[in-house]
Amino acid sequence: MSVRNRLLRSVSLVATAIGGVLVAHELDYRLVVPDPLHRHDLLMRSGHGYLSHLAFILLAAFLMASIASVALGFVGARTGTRLRGTALPLAIVQAGSFVLLEAAERLIVGSPPNDRLFAVTAVGVAVQVVVGFLGALLIRALERAGGAVARLRWTPPRSRAVRHAAPRVPALVPRGAVWAWGIRGPPLVVG
Repeated sequence: MSVRNRLLRSVSLVATAIGGVLVAHELDYRLVVPDPLHRHDLLMRSGHGYLSHLAFILLAAFLMASIASVALGFVGARTGTRLRGTALPLAIVQAGSFVLLEAAERLIVGSPPNDRLFAVTAVGVAVQVVVGFLGALLIRALERAGGAVARLRWTPPRSRAVRHAAPRVPALVPRGAVWAWGIRGPPLVVG
């Protein structure tokens, strides 16, 4: 794989992982704490006050992953990876990032570990794995879409060699008369 294709592949995977961690983080807390008031209280006490400001990062990650994936498909890059080769790294990176993010958030605000932390972490890791698989499906679909666009792109027609015939000289006499003159001639003297 060329340097360009490796770079596009890396951008696609990293941006998908970033977006996946943020989406799954939100889903995790919605699953563990369904009540919005209790969820808001838990998020504020556990260092998650910044999550409401991450919509821009999520949008940027989605756009970067989409553009890189479509570009990979457009240039016809054969990454050689199956769905499993994309989903497994995404799931591992997202689950690990989620655990580290949760630990950092708790350490920053000084929140003590409790039973809810275990539930949030266990459900969060499972959600990260599912979102990682969905992210791999998205990458694959976008790569295929880029390949389809590349096959549809317009190519100019090839120029054909033009045969140059001898220029026609306009006749002053109609063609039928010329033939008549060609058949007739002076009388032949036989001697």
